[in-house]
Amino acid sequence: MINLSEWNGLLSKWLTVGRVYQCPSRSKDRLSHFCKVCLPYLKDKKVLEIGANAGVFGYCISEVAERYVGVEPGNKIRDKSKGTPKTDYFKQLEITAEERDNMMIFNDTITEYCEHPEDTNAFVACFALYHFENHELRKLEEVIWPKCEVVVIQNRHQERPTKHNKYKFWKDKNIVEYFVSHGFKLVAHKRDNGQNGRQKFAELVFKK
Repeated sequence: MINLSEWNGLLSKWLTVGRVYQCPSRSKDRLSHFCKVCLPYLKDKKVLEIGANAGVFGYCISEVAERYVGVEPGNKIRDKSKGTPKTDYFKQLEITAEERDNMMIFNDTITEYCEHPEDTNAFVACFALYHFENHELRKLEEVIWPKCEVVVIQNRHQERPTKHNKYKFWKDKNIVEYFVSHGFKLVAHKRDNGQNGRQKFAELVFKK
């Protein structure tokens, strides 16, 4: 896991381009669970993460993976949002990637990335799966899932009023059903209630 001096160094650089995503304490809490449960499954893999945000998860993944590819739609969806986001996620991801030789990043939508995919064999999405549109999932099914040996999902069990796709991925059981239907087997499923003890989080790991 990223050490304190590295973390503080990235925070100071990120603050030059906007407000840090979420808050540092919450991010580190989720990161610690991710590293404990998920990193062993990503060792020596070529990892694709969609929804890479500021890249701190990618930074830790790159410590154990052969290669890390981060995709952050960030700026690509600004015109669809109400106002300008307070954080430039892609710029923060660029800053993080400067610290690692085996990190590659793209400021693409899922559809754009799938037109020129990198060679990867593992997939990661942290609090992002329920944001994927139906047509984006179809692209992943065609291009990414067939090459995946490992899928890692970090989830928060909280109903989402906005329906981006038909699967209701905020429910763990729906995530499991979806990936099992695409030829994966659930090999790890760890739940916890977060820092305040009231929020339901989970890490799910699937293998072919």
